[in-house]
Parts: sequence; C-alpha cells; structure tokens
Amino acid sequence: MGASLVKTEVLLAAYHGAEWLPEQLASLRGQTASDFTVLMQDDGSEDGTAELLRQAADQDARFRLGQEQGQHLGAAGNFLSMIRQSEADAVLLCDQDDIWERDKIARLRAALEKAEEQYGRETPLLIHSDCAVVDENGAPVYASFFRHQGWDPRATQLRRLLVQNNVTGCTLIMNRPLKALIVRYGKAKDLFMHDWFIALTAASFGKVLFLNAPLTRYRQHGENAIGASRAGQVYRGLSALNRRERARKRIQLTYTHAMVFRKLCGNDLPQEAEKTIQAYLDTRSLPKLRRVCAVQRMGYTMQSPLTRAGQIFFG
Repeated sequence: MGASLVKTEVLLAAYHGAEWLPEQLASLRGQTASDFTVLMQDDGSEDGTAELLRQAADQDARFRLGQEQGQHLGAAGNFLSMIRQSEADAVLLCDQDDIWERDKIARLRAALEKAEEQYGRETPLLIHSDCAVVDENGAPVYASFFRHQGWDPRATQLRRLLVQNNVTGCTLIMNRPLKALIVRYGKAKDLFMHDWFIALTAASFGKVLFLNAPLTRYRQHGENAIGASRAGQVYRGLSALNRRERARKRIQLTYTHAMVFRKLCGNDLPQEAEKTIQAYLDTRSLPKLRRVCAVQRMGYTMQSPLTRAGQIFFG
C-alpha cells in the first residue's frame, strides 16, 4: 500500500437486507486487497440484518460494528454517521445488496494513490467507477450503468454535476481531505442524496475523477431505495413528454439542491465554486428562452441527448 494511504475502510450501510447481505459480505471477504477494514452499521432493521452483521464481525477481525448500530438514521444519516466514525485515510461506501468485483478495492485505491501523486495529498479527491446492472438473482441486465443511463464519463466538473449527478455512492472512494469536508458540512436532514452532496463537495473543493470499469454488480430489485430504470433511454424520453410536470420538478430540484449545498458550505466555498453556483442560480429568474440559452451557453448541460433535450423543453 502506498505511503499516502495508511488505512482503507469500507463503510457498509444496512437496512432490512438479510436476503442480500450474505453475498455482499462474501464479495468483501473475497477482495484481492487484504489491508482494509469494514465498518458496518444497521439502521434499525427488524429482520436478520443486525445478526448477520454481528456474525461477520465475530468471524473476521477486519469487520466491526458502528457506534450507532440499530439507530434509524436513514440512508444518508447512516453513511454520514460512519464517515464521522471512520479514521481511515480512504473510505469506500458500500450498499448491502450489491456484489463487488474481486479487484474493486485494489483498483480504486491504486487510482486514488495515482491521483494524490498528481494533485497532492491535501487535495480533496473522489474517484468513482462504472457498474454493471444485475437483477435480483444476480443475472446480468446491463453491462454498463453509464451507457444505460446515457451519462457522460467526462462530466466531472461542478457545472455539469450541479444539473445531473453521475456519481453513484456505492462506486466511490474518497480521501481524508474530502472526508473531513463531508464531516464538516454534511447534514443528513438537508440532503436529497448523500452521493450527490459528496460529488458536489469534491468538485467544489477538489477533484472528481472517473475510472471507466464496472467494478460493482449493482443489484436491482423491488426494495431499492433509488436505482436504475429498466427502461431504455428513448422510452424514458418519450415518457417524459407525458409527464411534463414531473420533468419540470426534476429540473427545479437542481436549483434547490444548489441552494442547499451552498448554504451548507457557507462562506467556506472556494470563490470559483461560489461563482459557478451563483451563475446557475441566476438563470432561474430569466424568461424561458433566455434561461435555456444561458444554461446551454455556460455549460450547465445534462449528460445524454435526451436529458439535454429535456432541459430545453422543460427547463
């Protein structure tokens, strides 16, 4: 392990996941990297989830339970709780129902070490990767989540992430400087999605980088809180035409999220990030045609042709 990463920790958030946990825990134990620990925290489940986590901790010294085990904090609250508890130099977020490829930790950690060499160890850094979508039985559905969603791997800058998040929490690794910022500014009750907040923080204060490899089998089933649509891009685009109000609300959410993010960070936002966020918020009060033109001209563009068209029609 490189000198920049003294310790790596996986943060596993669980809630009513007894059906899926055994396979995920097995994939963690089977990682090619050996020098990591796993912090696990149940969010108040009423099935066998808590017991499975306790068994994992008893059977493997690398696994331990969180200090707020059993408290119902919500998904964002549970992850933020573990981020506060972790003393690691690098942390990865882990969902209970996915399956990690054997080299996931090793490859993300190597990418983070390389980024720290390039940008400096004090720079807040986030690396995220692609994932393969599988069904509830683990059978392949889509080889690339990014291609299925129509996301742009080059969309790593703040202005692109403000209008559409492409960072899935279960695919990311962050370094200690970014972790410190999340601890400082993150408040679960104010967050729409914790991974979007983490992505905006990294893009504002440091760097977001993409590793183009499907390192996670992203399981989709009836219990997913948020997940991948089974419909193709064209179908989703046509459906949006029949649900105009919903599409408008999603665009309005980007303005709300930008305001919440700015409020959470306050006067500590870097000047360039403050300008970027304010310029986007200023477009909200413009007449429709001027607003659409301004958003496109300044590069606040969504990532697929269909979502960019949605910005024009509904923005």
